Amino acid sequence: MSRAPRARWLLAAPFALYVAALLAWPSVQAVTLALSDGPRAPFPSLDGLRALASDRLFWRAVLGNLLVPVASVALELAAGLALALLLASRVPGRRLVRAAVVIPFALPEIVFLTIVRAILAPRGYADGALATVGLPPGDFLLPGTPAAYASVILVDAWRTTPVVFLILLGALGALPPEVDEAARLDGAGRWRRLRLVTLPMLRPAIVAALLLRGLDALRIFAAPLVLTGVEGVPVLSTYAYHQWSDYGDDALAAGASAVLAVLCVVASVPLLRRHAEAS
Repeated sequence: MSRAPRARWLLAAPFALYVAALLAWPSVQAVTLALSDGPRAPFPSLDGLRALASDRLFWRAVLGNLLVPVASVALELAAGLALALLLASRVPGRRLVRAAVVIPFALPEIVFLTIVRAILAPRGYADGALATVGLPPGDFLLPGTPAAYASVILVDAWRTTPVVFLILLGALGALPPEVDEAARLDGAGRWRRLRLVTLPMLRPAIVAALLLRGLDALRIFAAPLVLTGVEGVPVLSTYAYHQWSDYGDDALAAGASAVLAVLCVVASVPLLRRHAEAS
Protein backbone atom coordinates (compact mmCIF):
# COMPACT_ATOMS: atom_id res chain seq x y z
CA MET A 1 0.00 0.00 0.00
CA SER A 2 2.91 2.38 0.70
CA ARG A 3 4.05 2.03 -2.91
CA ALA A 4 0.63 2.89 -4.39
CA PRO A 5 0.94 6.71 -4.22
CA ARG A 6 4.42 6.55 -5.73
CA ALA A 7 3.16 4.31 -8.52
CA ARG A 8 0.30 6.72 -9.29
CA TRP A 9 2.73 9.62 -9.56
CA LEU A 10 5.01 7.62 -11.85
CA LEU A 11 2.09 6.66 -14.09
CA ALA A 12 0.89 10.28 -14.25
CA ALA A 13 4.38 11.69 -14.89
CA PRO A 14 4.43 11.25 -18.72
CA PHE A 15 1.11 13.05 -19.12
CA ALA A 16 2.20 15.79 -16.69
CA LEU A 17 5.42 16.31 -18.66
CA TYR A 18 3.45 16.44 -21.90
CA VAL A 19 1.08 19.09 -20.52
CA ALA A 20 3.94 21.13 -19.09
CA ALA A 21 6.12 20.98 -22.20
CA LEU A 22 3.54 21.26 -24.99
CA LEU A 23 0.65 23.16 -23.37
CA ALA A 24 1.53 25.04 -20.19
CA TRP A 25 4.92 26.48 -21.19
CA PRO A 26 3.85 27.62 -24.69
CA SER A 27 0.73 29.19 -23.14
CA VAL A 28 2.86 31.14 -20.65
CA GLN A 29 5.16 32.25 -23.46
CA ALA A 30 2.20 33.37 -25.58
CA VAL A 31 0.71 35.41 -22.73
CA THR A 32 4.11 36.95 -22.01
CA LEU A 33 4.49 37.88 -25.68
CA ALA A 34 0.95 39.29 -25.81
CA LEU A 35 1.72 41.56 -22.83
CA SER A 36 4.82 42.97 -24.48
CA ASP A 37 5.50 44.79 -27.73
CA GLY A 38 7.68 42.07 -29.21
CA PRO A 39 10.02 39.23 -28.26
CA ARG A 40 12.65 41.60 -26.79
CA ALA A 41 10.32 44.28 -25.43
CA PRO A 42 9.95 44.87 -21.68
CA PHE A 43 7.26 42.97 -19.80
CA PRO A 44 4.56 43.85 -18.99
CA SER A 45 3.45 46.29 -21.66
CA LEU A 46 -0.04 47.05 -22.90
CA ASP A 47 1.10 48.54 -26.21
CA GLY A 48 0.37 45.31 -28.07
CA LEU A 49 -3.13 45.09 -26.62
CA ARG A 50 -3.78 48.75 -27.46
CA ALA A 51 -2.70 48.12 -31.05
CA LEU A 52 -4.96 45.08 -31.12
CA ALA A 53 -7.94 47.06 -29.83
CA SER A 54 -7.41 49.79 -32.45
CA ASP A 55 -7.37 47.35 -35.37
CA ARG A 56 -10.74 47.15 -37.16
CA LEU A 57 -9.82 43.78 -38.66
CA PHE A 58 -9.37 42.37 -35.16
CA TRP A 59 -12.91 43.36 -34.17
CA ARG A 60 -14.24 41.87 -37.41
CA ALA A 61 -12.39 38.68 -36.46
CA VAL A 62 -13.98 38.70 -32.99
CA LEU A 63 -17.43 39.12 -34.57
CA GLY A 64 -16.69 36.35 -37.05
CA ASN A 65 -15.50 34.10 -34.25
CA LEU A 66 -18.88 34.52 -32.57
CA LEU A 67 -21.15 34.40 -35.63
CA VAL A 68 -19.62 31.56 -37.65
CA PRO A 69 -19.30 28.92 -34.88
CA VAL A 70 -22.74 29.62 -33.37
CA ALA A 71 -24.51 29.40 -36.74
CA SER A 72 -22.46 26.40 -37.87
CA VAL A 73 -23.04 24.38 -34.68
CA ALA A 74 -26.77 25.20 -34.72
CA LEU A 75 -27.03 23.85 -38.27
CA GLU A 76 -24.96 20.78 -37.38
CA LEU A 77 -27.17 19.97 -34.39
CA ALA A 78 -30.39 20.34 -36.38
CA ALA A 79 -29.13 18.35 -39.38
CA GLY A 80 -27.36 15.73 -37.26
CA LEU A 81 -30.45 15.14 -35.12
CA ALA A 82 -32.74 14.91 -38.16
CA LEU A 83 -30.41 12.45 -39.90
CA ALA A 84 -29.97 10.36 -36.75
CA LEU A 85 -33.73 10.11 -36.22
CA LEU A 86 -34.28 9.23 -39.87
CA LEU A 87 -31.52 6.65 -40.20
CA ALA A 88 -32.15 5.04 -36.81
CA SER A 89 -35.43 3.74 -38.23
CA ARG A 90 -35.72 0.97 -40.78
CA VAL A 91 -35.74 3.06 -43.95
CA PRO A 92 -34.64 1.50 -47.26
CA GLY A 93 -30.98 2.08 -48.11
CA ARG A 94 -30.11 3.49 -44.70
CA ARG A 95 -26.65 1.88 -44.68
CA LEU A 96 -25.77 3.52 -47.98
CA VAL A 97 -27.07 6.89 -46.75
CA ARG A 98 -25.07 6.57 -43.52
CA ALA A 99 -21.89 6.01 -45.52
CA ALA A 100 -22.67 8.95 -47.82
CA VAL A 101 -23.27 11.29 -44.87
CA VAL A 102 -19.81 10.58 -43.44
CA ILE A 103 -17.92 11.14 -46.72
CA PRO A 104 -17.29 14.93 -46.25
CA PHE A 105 -15.72 14.32 -42.85
CA ALA A 106 -13.74 11.32 -44.10
CA LEU A 107 -12.00 13.42 -46.77
CA PRO A 108 -8.89 15.38 -45.73
CA GLU A 109 -10.03 18.88 -44.87
CA ILE A 110 -7.84 20.65 -47.43
CA VAL A 111 -9.08 18.30 -50.19
CA PHE A 112 -12.71 18.90 -49.25
CA LEU A 113 -12.26 22.68 -49.10
CA THR A 114 -10.39 22.77 -52.42
CA ILE A 115 -13.26 20.93 -54.10
CA VAL A 116 -15.82 23.29 -52.55
CA ARG A 117 -13.78 26.34 -53.58
CA ALA A 118 -13.72 25.10 -57.18
CA ILE A 119 -17.53 24.91 -57.03
CA LEU A 120 -18.20 28.29 -55.37
CA ALA A 121 -15.36 30.42 -56.78
CA PRO A 122 -16.08 33.16 -59.35
CA ARG A 123 -16.70 31.50 -62.73
CA GLY A 124 -16.80 28.18 -60.90
CA TYR A 125 -19.25 25.34 -61.31
CA ALA A 126 -21.99 27.05 -59.28
CA ASP A 127 -21.79 30.24 -61.37
CA GLY A 128 -21.81 28.11 -64.51
CA ALA A 129 -25.00 26.38 -63.37
CA LEU A 130 -26.60 29.76 -62.61
CA ALA A 131 -25.62 31.12 -66.02
CA THR A 132 -27.18 28.07 -67.69
CA VAL A 133 -30.61 29.02 -66.32
CA GLY A 134 -30.11 32.73 -67.01
CA LEU A 135 -29.28 33.89 -63.47
CA PRO A 136 -26.46 36.29 -62.49
CA PRO A 137 -23.32 35.03 -60.69
CA GLY A 138 -23.80 34.19 -57.04
CA ASP A 139 -20.64 35.90 -55.71
CA PHE A 140 -20.57 33.20 -53.04
CA LEU A 141 -17.01 33.96 -51.90
CA LEU A 142 -16.88 37.74 -52.39
CA PRO A 143 -14.91 38.97 -49.32
CA GLY A 144 -16.89 40.60 -46.55
CA THR A 145 -20.34 39.92 -48.02
CA PRO A 146 -23.20 38.05 -46.33
CA ALA A 147 -22.90 35.44 -49.08
CA ALA A 148 -19.28 34.75 -48.08
CA TYR A 149 -20.24 34.34 -44.41
CA ALA A 150 -23.15 32.08 -45.36
CA SER A 151 -20.88 29.99 -47.60
CA VAL A 152 -18.29 29.47 -44.85
CA ILE A 153 -21.00 28.58 -42.31
CA LEU A 154 -22.71 26.11 -44.63
CA VAL A 155 -19.46 24.48 -45.76
CA ASP A 156 -18.19 24.10 -42.18
CA ALA A 157 -21.53 22.67 -41.07
CA TRP A 158 -21.62 20.31 -44.07
CA ARG A 159 -18.20 18.89 -43.27
CA THR A 160 -18.66 18.41 -39.51
CA THR A 161 -22.33 17.41 -39.29
CA PRO A 162 -21.25 13.72 -39.43
CA VAL A 163 -19.61 14.14 -36.00
CA VAL A 164 -22.90 15.23 -34.41
CA PHE A 165 -24.81 12.66 -36.46
CA LEU A 166 -22.66 9.75 -35.25
CA ILE A 167 -22.87 10.84 -31.60
CA LEU A 168 -26.65 11.13 -31.69
CA LEU A 169 -27.10 7.97 -33.76
CA GLY A 170 -25.11 5.98 -31.20
CA ALA A 171 -27.13 7.51 -28.36
CA LEU A 172 -30.40 6.67 -30.14
CA GLY A 173 -29.31 3.05 -30.51
CA ALA A 174 -28.64 2.86 -26.77
CA LEU A 175 -32.07 4.15 -25.71
CA PRO A 176 -34.35 1.52 -24.14
CA PRO A 177 -37.17 0.84 -26.62
CA GLU A 178 -39.59 -0.03 -23.79
CA VAL A 179 -40.01 3.62 -22.82
CA ASP A 180 -41.02 4.70 -26.33
CA GLU A 181 -43.28 1.65 -26.66
CA ALA A 182 -45.02 2.46 -23.37
CA ALA A 183 -45.63 6.04 -24.51
CA ARG A 184 -47.02 4.79 -27.83
CA LEU A 185 -49.41 2.41 -26.03
CA ASP A 186 -50.56 5.33 -23.88
CA GLY A 187 -51.68 7.11 -27.04
CA ALA A 188 -48.78 9.51 -27.56
CA GLY A 189 -48.18 10.38 -31.21
CA ARG A 190 -44.80 10.44 -32.94
CA TRP A 191 -44.15 14.14 -32.37
CA ARG A 192 -45.23 13.96 -28.72
CA ARG A 193 -42.99 10.93 -28.10
CA LEU A 194 -40.09 12.74 -29.71
CA ARG A 195 -40.60 15.89 -27.63
CA LEU A 196 -41.37 14.28 -24.27
CA VAL A 197 -39.52 10.96 -24.41
CA THR A 198 -36.73 10.80 -27.00
CA LEU A 199 -35.23 14.28 -26.70
CA PRO A 200 -35.05 14.29 -22.86
CA MET A 201 -33.28 10.92 -22.94
CA LEU A 202 -30.92 12.24 -25.65
CA ARG A 203 -30.00 15.31 -23.60
CA PRO A 204 -26.60 13.98 -22.37
CA ALA A 205 -25.59 13.10 -25.94
CA ILE A 206 -26.81 16.46 -27.28
CA VAL A 207 -24.84 18.36 -24.63
CA ALA A 208 -21.76 16.22 -25.34
CA ALA A 209 -22.06 16.98 -29.07
CA LEU A 210 -22.45 20.70 -28.33
CA LEU A 211 -19.41 20.63 -26.06
CA LEU A 212 -17.26 18.75 -28.56
CA ARG A 213 -18.26 20.72 -31.64
CA GLY A 214 -18.71 24.07 -29.92
CA LEU A 215 -15.13 24.23 -28.64
CA ASP A 216 -13.78 22.87 -31.91
CA ALA A 217 -15.82 25.38 -33.95
CA LEU A 218 -14.34 28.30 -32.01
CA ARG A 219 -10.93 27.28 -33.38
CA ILE A 220 -12.13 27.35 -37.00
CA PHE A 221 -9.24 28.13 -39.33
CA ALA A 222 -9.03 26.29 -42.64
CA ALA A 223 -12.53 26.92 -44.01
CA PRO A 224 -12.50 30.76 -43.94
CA LEU A 225 -8.84 30.91 -44.96
CA VAL A 226 -9.13 28.58 -47.98
CA LEU A 227 -12.53 29.81 -49.17
CA THR A 228 -12.31 33.59 -48.71
CA GLY A 229 -8.76 34.47 -47.70
CA VAL A 230 -7.59 36.19 -44.54
CA GLU A 231 -9.87 39.23 -44.72
CA GLY A 232 -12.88 37.69 -46.47
CA VAL A 233 -14.42 36.10 -43.39
CA PRO A 234 -11.89 36.90 -40.65
CA VAL A 235 -11.79 34.90 -37.42
CA LEU A 236 -9.27 35.08 -34.59
CA SER A 237 -7.17 32.14 -35.72
CA THR A 238 -6.78 33.48 -39.28
CA TYR A 239 -6.14 36.97 -37.90
CA ALA A 240 -3.32 35.64 -35.72
CA TYR A 241 -1.89 33.73 -38.67
CA HIS A 242 -2.13 36.87 -40.84
CA GLN A 243 -0.26 39.01 -38.30
CA TRP A 244 2.45 36.39 -37.81
CA SER A 245 3.02 35.24 -41.40
CA ASP A 246 2.37 38.42 -43.39
CA TYR A 247 3.56 41.13 -40.99
CA GLY A 248 5.87 39.23 -38.63
CA ASP A 249 4.07 40.80 -35.66
CA ASP A 250 4.43 38.16 -32.97
CA ALA A 251 2.88 40.32 -30.26
CA LEU A 252 -0.39 40.92 -32.13
CA ALA A 253 -0.56 37.25 -33.15
CA ALA A 254 -0.03 36.17 -29.53
CA GLY A 255 -2.61 38.71 -28.32
CA ALA A 256 -5.26 37.43 -30.74
CA SER A 257 -4.45 33.84 -29.74
CA ALA A 258 -4.82 34.76 -26.07
CA VAL A 259 -8.22 36.34 -26.75
CA LEU A 260 -9.27 33.17 -28.57
CA ALA A 261 -8.11 31.04 -25.61
CA VAL A 262 -10.13 33.18 -23.20
CA LEU A 263 -13.16 32.89 -25.48
CA CYS A 264 -12.83 29.08 -25.49
CA VAL A 265 -12.58 28.97 -21.69
CA VAL A 266 -15.59 31.27 -21.24
CA ALA A 267 -17.66 29.17 -23.65
CA SER A 268 -16.59 25.86 -22.10
CA VAL A 269 -17.70 26.65 -18.52
CA PRO A 270 -21.50 26.64 -19.12
CA LEU A 271 -21.18 23.70 -21.53
CA LEU A 272 -19.23 21.65 -18.98
CA ARG A 273 -21.76 22.56 -16.30
CA ARG A 274 -24.64 21.46 -18.54
CA HIS A 275 -22.80 18.25 -19.38
CA ALA A 276 -22.30 17.49 -15.69
CA GLU A 277 -25.99 18.17 -14.97
CA ALA A 278 -27.12 16.03 -17.92
CA SER A 279 -24.90 13.14 -16.88
